Amino acid sequence: MRRLPIIVCLLATLLAVAACGNKRRPLPTQAELLRQDSLERLKHQPKAKTYATTEEELLATLPYRTLPVTYEEGFEHTLPGFGDIYPTMVPSLFGVEGLTKTKAIRLPDHKGCHVFLVGGQDAENMEAVYMVTLDSLSWRPIDQLTLYEVWEPEEEDDEEEESDFVEEEDLGRTRIEFSVTSRYEIYIQEVFQSYADDSRELQGVSAYSIGSKGEFYELEHNKLNHGAE
Repeated sequence: MRRLPIIVCLLATLLAVAACGNKRRPLPTQAELLRQDSLERLKHQPKAKTYATTEEELLATLPYRTLPVTYEEGFEHTLPGFGDIYPTMVPSLFGVEGLTKTKAIRLPDHKGCHVFLVGGQDAENMEAVYMVTLDSLSWRPIDQLTLYEVWEPEEEDDEEEESDFVEEEDLGRTRIEFSVTSRYEIYIQEVFQSYADDSRELQGVSAYSIGSKGEFYELEHNKLNHGAE
């Protein structure tokens, strides 16, 4: 007969536990949901990268674009996607002298160096675009290559003007246009554009790449892969 009270107590305990388990937990408030969301986002947020200098931070956070890059009409004017750079900072940051209205964009790193395109107006107020390599550790400029510039025809003296050597239709400008493949094959074309009829004449093509120390070197013609990506 003693077992009955024990069984009754066990049943009462189980019923109490079941009753507690069936109670609904209160829904979280809006404030609690926002707090949980903030904590979750902080947990997955990448740690802010630290830089040795403000110049290094500026270079590292410039707009970025992938390769290939191909010159299009007006590229030198619009510099699409480029970020503004104070002209006084350009010589120390990129090693390029005499530019105003300067902008720059970062390209993929190559062979352990940082690569940038820098554009602006030169001392003659003509548009120019350069490719620049920087040391991967110190962020100091290594080398630069002119990708785009405008060549105005030189003025002829009076004696030559009186002769038939220079004809009106020969007047125009020679400029450099460029393309950069995904393997950092840099093709530079010299193009003469006539002022008379806007005709274009290809005068020469050179190709360059980036060496192991960040220097630009000219590729041999038998090693060129025109148009290959």
